Amino acid sequence: MAKRNLKIAEKPPKEFLAETIRSITDISEVNLQKILDIFESVTLDKNTKIIKEGEITSYVYFVSKGIIRVYYHSVGKELIDWFAEEGSFIGNLYSHIMQKPGFDIYESIEDVVLLRTKYSDLEKLFKHNHEIESAARRVLEQYYVKYVERVHHLKGLPADEKYHLFQQHYGEFVHRIPLKFVADYLGISSETLSRIRGKDNKKKLKK
Repeated sequence: MAKRNLKIAEKPPKEFLAETIRSITDISEVNLQKILDIFESVTLDKNTKIIKEGEITSYVYFVSKGIIRVYYHSVGKELIDWFAEEGSFIGNLYSHIMQKPGFDIYESIEDVVLLRTKYSDLEKLFKHNHEIESAARRVLEQYYVKYVERVHHLKGLPADEKYHLFQQHYGEFVHRIPLKFVADYLGISSETLSRIRGKDNKKKLKK
């Protein structure tokens, strides 16, 4: 995944959203504005559950500031599926499509600023505007590809390679994610992660 420029994340939320959409797909300014008009800004504290387990998702969100962890419960454990950083879209699409309660929990690990809109409002735009529907499909395709790369490329790798790949995927955001969450996501112990980071630091000092 390409690194995102944090200076962009410091821009007004709708300006950041507009630049993110333009970076993914071509769209007229008129139709881009129609998309921006249906989003509203929401500010939430750290450790807030944005999408809860067992609820049917009504909203799709754009992360303007902050990081969110996406996890679920299995055999009494919390298993982290992925992290949504600034510039990401989130929303339990499976829950929305199937109209069934979702299993995933979306929780802020920092104070966050989000833009949100109802799926129903997006679908109204899709129904009457082919360009917007096409643009949304390209956005969805890109984020699905990134999700697959993040999840499946980690399977079967040694612990140190997992962490180095994690660094590549999340770039400058790595140091803003608590080490416990990183270890849980990678499926390794906190002690193993500390050893890997220690070795990496020693290598840097030798250079």
